[in-house]
Amino acid sequence: MDESIWLSLWTLSTYGILFFFGGALASFYTTLGERILLYCYGKKRKETIGINRWKIIFSKPSHCPSCGHLVTKTHLIPILGWFFTKGKCKFCDTELPKLYPLSEFLFGLMAIFVYFVSEDILGTIFLLFLFGHLLISMMTDVAKFSLDYENLPFIFGFGFLSNYFLFGESFNLETLWVFLGFLVFYLLIYLLFRGGTGLGDVLFSPIFAAIAGNPFWILYFNSAYLLAVGFTFLLRKKGDSLKGKKIPMGLYFSLGLFLTYFAKLLVHYYNWEGFPIYGTIE
Repeated sequence: MDESIWLSLWTLSTYGILFFFGGALASFYTTLGERILLYCYGKKRKETIGINRWKIIFSKPSHCPSCGHLVTKTHLIPILGWFFTKGKCKFCDTELPKLYPLSEFLFGLMAIFVYFVSEDILGTIFLLFLFGHLLISMMTDVAKFSLDYENLPFIFGFGFLSNYFLFGESFNLETLWVFLGFLVFYLLIYLLFRGGTGLGDVLFSPIFAAIAGNPFWILYFNSAYLLAVGFTFLLRKKGDSLKGKKIPMGLYFSLGLFLTYFAKLLVHYYNWEGFPIYGTIE
């Protein structure tokens, strides 16, 4: 067989595996987020404590959240499994969240996009893990206006591993200044303006900004707040004022970091004419 055909088959199989891996990872993190909400914030939070709680969260087989019946292996296939069940539990007819196939499909696309741009398999994998932990932050903040603090070290670790493998970046003095600047800014708001921001925002946003790096913290910050104001305005009840409205900023911080990484990938790996840093001006 011609070498170019072998190369094409290898490329297609690589993208196929990455798409499936991204979908499987999304399925894992969506389930993990739901279990954290149930066992750490919900009605089962008093049933278990400490290490036993996390053993159940991580090791309990996939099951229907309503009736408890185990999910068959066929129905666990990313994206397709949800359609095989017709979006319902076959035992109790409880509707299964559309978040499952949607997140699995998007993570699959993101895996392909990141690898297509960077051609770095380790960087792609680490970035997908970071996105998975951002998904958990989004889920807990939307549901409970709370950011899961145990999640923060993983975001920090996978964020800087992604930066190292994709962009050759490491934690340096410039990164520290970005972190400290955001920390002081949010701490002042937290202390001086009651209800202006939550403690979770004080801890999470400086880490997100440090991961975004300089000068991309500007894009992270602006995109997060533009999304927050825009969606809050669009989704509000008619006639409601935005003043004093509680906003799940963890959701928008995470979305802002998503967008920032896509921008960093495009800027880092493509030669843009007219940009003196990445291109040439004649």
